[in-house]
Amino acid sequence: MGEVYFRVSQHLGIVISEVIRKKFTPDMMLLIHKYSNIVRNEYKEYQKIQEELNKNKFK
Repeated sequence: MGEVYFRVSQHLGIVISEVIRKKFTPDMMLLIHKYSNIVRNEYKEYQKIQEELNKNKFK
């Protein structure tokens, strides 16, 4: 979750504590949801790459 707050703070140009303080406002919730999906997809892609590397490593 920290990565999501960090990205939202960078996007808006505000400090992370401000993002956390306003996390229940509609605009902030939408940005948090957007970046949460992005981070989740990046992690899934990372896992796929690691699996492929492990498969190739044992061949």
